Amino acid sequence: MLPEEIIAHIQSEGIKKIIVDCDAGADGDDQFALGYALRSPDRVEVLAVNSAPFNDNSAETVADGKEECEAIIAAAGLAGKVPAFAGSPDYITQAGRPLESPGAENIRRAVLSEKEPVYVVITGCCTNVASALALYPEIRDRLVVVWLALDDLEGSSNTGEYNYHNDIEGGKLLFSLAENMVLICAGKVVAPFRRTNEEVDALFDGDDPLCIWLRKRFREITWAQGLWDLCAEALLICPAACKMEVQDRPLFGADGEMIGSDPSRRIVVVNENDPEKIMKDAVSRIHKYE
Repeated sequence: MLPEEIIAHIQSEGIKKIIVDCDAGADGDDQFALGYALRSPDRVEVLAVNSAPFNDNSAETVADGKEECEAIIAAAGLAGKVPAFAGSPDYITQAGRPLESPGAENIRRAVLSEKEPVYVVITGCCTNVASALALYPEIRDRLVVVWLALDDLEGSSNTGEYNYHNDIEGGKLLFSLAENMVLICAGKVVAPFRRTNEEVDALFDGDDPLCIWLRKRFREITWAQGLWDLCAEALLICPAACKMEVQDRPLFGADGEMIGSDPSRRIVVVNENDPEKIMKDAVSRIHKYE
């Protein structure tokens, strides 16, 4: 798909097929973003969820992340209807060397089972998706990759941004292989989504099982500071709140820093969104329980 075709497809009225690839447990925001997607069946159909490695990047981490995703799915009233898979127990550490995992295989299976484009929304490190693209080249032209990462495409340093910093080799591989890509520049859009425990309690009050679960979990993760990852799912659920433009694809050097761009392989980039509109939409949808 051309970048302009991706934008048109995102803005169209049809329900988008998506895979959520998240590091639930690394912070408290992936859980809300997944809940947002699960509660938006008029906009997206969640085909599956993958857990991604973070911090200590161990098999235990991705197993715990898978269980956390299953708990969210159950709290949303969808137990047994949306499968969850453990992703890679480690990051890609050698240039161009993908890692096999149930999460990567899940991406292949989901993409090949659908006739229309499938979106994978990455709200953590990208090893699962980069690996799937490397291991299964037959999915490259049918998968649209959405990644919340990098600070911007104009500055000289991006390696400090959390999702990219933890997975530089994965990120380099992803940018080189993804045929269809949307980059949501984290450094440009996430700051307004900072929230305290008290603010989360007030926003997601009431007796809805998902709201109860999310409030409790946000307080348990004592380092949780915001709901950043809503920016990623909002692209497909509330696209009117996201300003999309076409830019040259970034190129990266051996150290992971940008060294230029490739105008022959352009991507869709989101540098600006409407935080108030996204928060209002997410709160309204997550509260809805049938």
